[in-house]
Amino acid sequence: MRHEISAGGIIYRRRGVHIEIFFIKDPYGRWTFPKGHQESGETLIETAIREIEEETGLSHLRFIAPIGRTSFHFRQKGHLIQKAVHFFLFEALPTAQEKMTGEGAIWEASWIRAHQAFSMSGYRNLDRLLSKALRLIAEQGRRMMRKR
Repeated sequence: MRHEISAGGIIYRRRGVHIEIFFIKDPYGRWTFPKGHQESGETLIETAIREIEEETGLSHLRFIAPIGRTSFHFRQKGHLIQKAVHFFLFEALPTAQEKMTGEGAIWEASWIRAHQAFSMSGYRNLDRLLSKALRLIAEQGRRMMRKR
């Protein structure tokens, strides 16, 4: 069995009173979050930022917190691969606009209001990570309100 490590991000932005979550459509036609393979010498956060920018063109992201990881097995060219994907929460500017590059055969993306995020998600194993991200976003919003 071969082991692979990837990192990615759940990205959100504040648009007025709404929170929007960023999704990409993967090559299998499912909505998910940008991620990719860790390169030699990179931290997991550096991997996540690089992969997000390569796949989506999103930049100037603010790191908020680690969210957790998911792991799964798959077969590729006759080999069994165990993949661990570490996810981090990032905030994008309210005006952030993606520029899809086709990197990783990713051509489509969408900003979805937070209350619709679970119905958009194409992989149930990401639901607990999405749930944690939404909790962290809500906590951050409450802290901002108390400071006013």
